[in-house]
Amino acid sequence: MSPLRSIAWIGLLIVVVGLVAPATAAPIRNNIVNVDQFADEADLPPNLLSDDEIERINRLQNGAIGVNIISDISPDDGAVLIGTSNGLAFLEIKTGDTVPVDTSAFAFLIPLPALGLGEFSWQDERTIGTLALNAFATSNEDIFAVLAIDRYSGEIAASIIGVPDASIADGIISIAPNLTTWLILRAGNGTSGEFKPLTTRHTISFPLPVGERLNDWHRWSAHIQRGVDRLRQQRPDLLNRLLWRQNDTNILEVTNTTTDLFLYDAITGDEQYITTIPSASSLLRATWTDDSARVAVSFFGTADGRERPTFSGSLFSEEIYRDATGNLPPSQNPFIQNNNTYVVDAVSGRTQVIRPDPALGAPILEAYDWAPGGRSLLIRAHHPAYLKGRTHPLYYPQFSSRTSLRFYDQGNDGQLRHTSTFSHPMFSGSAAASQDAKFVSPDEVIVRGMVGSNHHPYYYNRVSGELRSLADRAGSYYNLVATSSRTRQIVFVYTSYTAPPDIYRLRWDGTALARLSWFNEELRREANLRQDPVTFTLRNGQVRVGTLIQAANAPFPPRDVRLIVWQEGGPGGSMDNRWAANVENPYALLPSFGFALLITPLAGRSGYTPEAFNSLYDSNNFGQIDIDEQAEIVQQMIARGWTSQGKVGITGCSYGGYFALQSIIRHPDLYAAANPQCALADTISEWQSGYKTLMAYLQGLPPYKAIAEYTNDSPIFNADRIKAAVLTFHGTDDFLPIVHNENLHLQLVNRGVTARMVRFILEGHGLFMEENQLYAAQEQISWFRKHLK
Repeated sequence: MSPLRSIAWIGLLIVVVGLVAPATAAPIRNNIVNVDQFADEADLPPNLLSDDEIERINRLQNGAIGVNIISDISPDDGAVLIGTSNGLAFLEIKTGDTVPVDTSAFAFLIPLPALGLGEFSWQDERTIGTLALNAFATSNEDIFAVLAIDRYSGEIAASIIGVPDASIADGIISIAPNLTTWLILRAGNGTSGEFKPLTTRHTISFPLPVGERLNDWHRWSAHIQRGVDRLRQQRPDLLNRLLWRQNDTNILEVTNTTTDLFLYDAITGDEQYITTIPSASSLLRATWTDDSARVAVSFFGTADGRERPTFSGSLFSEEIYRDATGNLPPSQNPFIQNNNTYVVDAVSGRTQVIRPDPALGAPILEAYDWAPGGRSLLIRAHHPAYLKGRTHPLYYPQFSSRTSLRFYDQGNDGQLRHTSTFSHPMFSGSAAASQDAKFVSPDEVIVRGMVGSNHHPYYYNRVSGELRSLADRAGSYYNLVATSSRTRQIVFVYTSYTAPPDIYRLRWDGTALARLSWFNEELRREANLRQDPVTFTLRNGQVRVGTLIQAANAPFPPRDVRLIVWQEGGPGGSMDNRWAANVENPYALLPSFGFALLITPLAGRSGYTPEAFNSLYDSNNFGQIDIDEQAEIVQQMIARGWTSQGKVGITGCSYGGYFALQSIIRHPDLYAAANPQCALADTISEWQSGYKTLMAYLQGLPPYKAIAEYTNDSPIFNADRIKAAVLTFHGTDDFLPIVHNENLHLQLVNRGVTARMVRFILEGHGLFMEENQLYAAQEQISWFRKHLK
């Protein structure tokens, strides 16, 4: 079905006593519109905007080419493997020239990086390799293949790695750069027979809305993704042997039983036992030296080994619930007590164990990166959150208040010892905020942290202490890879609210910026937007830094404009300055149609300090503090003359949808119109039958002990305060029950408040289908045009 639907009008002329009566559509019941792309096209609602505007939306939403750097730079500092929406290619970093890769073999030889495990690693200056699964395997002897891709021709050569039945691993958790040394797990109970999965996956809190996943520039091309999907459907038995393959902080994957950790040599079939991993352990990360001679692997644990349905609510007895509510003493907390990092020599099998300091408040340790030469190890430390109103600190890494970088150096006895630590406010919040660090020489590190909405790279010298920003513009720098110290450059994907992603090169001293790709330049020019940093000092003295997005020809500061504020899902995490034009993240969408869009990280977000991050979850602050900060900012903009009463709207999805609803409840006269999408509406229901720890973390107490707080923080109980015109989007298959938002909408309709609800049939948490995104954008734009003066 084309996203641009034409409306066929059938004229029916009825003459009754000389009177011509036009046909009229039946009224929409309760102002609820159903959008079902699988029904008859005639039953779809009519377009709301002109054909030209619809085509412009289509280009903004679907015109960007996804760009991703998926390998380190070649040993001669000359090339890197990149992925785009169109496929894979080698990019020469001096000239920007590309050599496409023939990925036809990926139809049946699925590279493990596309499945979330392993990497593409350079075998020499000409060849990059990766391990693949053979979708047509008939025995263990032909499950795995090594793929060798030629940098200059793009051709792929494959060689099967035969694994005897007796040697097949119960689970593979990491692949060395040489592709033939693996970290594997075996069931530790000595049983044999039918294979059983070693791990269980627990969903901890809201997954990303679909819109977030649509904006993920790490997506594989459609050709590669089809092979992945086919493998998932036809050979789940193969996938079940690849453990911890999805990097999602909302998922806690734990071992079902005691397991043994081995190093396995796929060439010789030799194994080396390393240690026994307790039941209910989870992998944090494994990192290898460049020569595959050493590996550091970190685990942590929880006592919650048994599986419960995803939507089964909070359970007092679970360790993760007790941790999230601050009711688990550190001495009994398995997250910190079972945190072990194993540093293994792949040749001798000699193992060193690094554990957290036994002192109260010690962070969970995660092996992160080796320095060139393999004599220094960088460990990321996840510091526990100390929240007001809770007895004990929270240790689960998703709830961490900050991270820091710890450096371990090898002594004459071959042992690694902690020698220094790097801490900075840009590491506030959990590591889910895309904090990153990579050695570029034994003493130099490129780090990336969050300041406001900007993901910026920094040069850090751990000997001199020098810290220097490498960014010269607002936005986000992703996929950073570095050349050697001979040429001292980084290559990265850059994107912002006003610029779709492309690839750039920069020296370590911040000079000689060069653009290497132009995939999305035409779209950037067409969007023609500007972004300006804005700051607001709150009554409590804290400063919030935001970004105002407008058309390029709009004046700054603005003068009495229609202005919409937006808030990210979550809560927690970062609000990245990056390109998006879907309705859930309308950064390029709304400003392209005449609205100013304000994006401001508030309390509970990364980008400020650990104290600011924790404040949303302190005591009874949830549902109030960030809502009131946004209202104060809007009032300041009105006082500055940027906008005025009746011209301010608000939108967001998931927690952002909750934020929009709670804002028009707590500040009913401030916002003229709202567009809540896939919104949380009932905190009590979420605690009882939703995700296991989210509401426990946000509130600290169960509703039985704080019923007034829960009802005050639930929009569905306070809809009688709403005055703004409300346009609701929700998918019928959303895990947040649509009935909650339907009942809230009906309350508004019954009170005579201007309200419209669009139900997207078979959509989940956010809108996946392009046709639905296109129609929802028309609804969103039309609503704000109509209800903002």
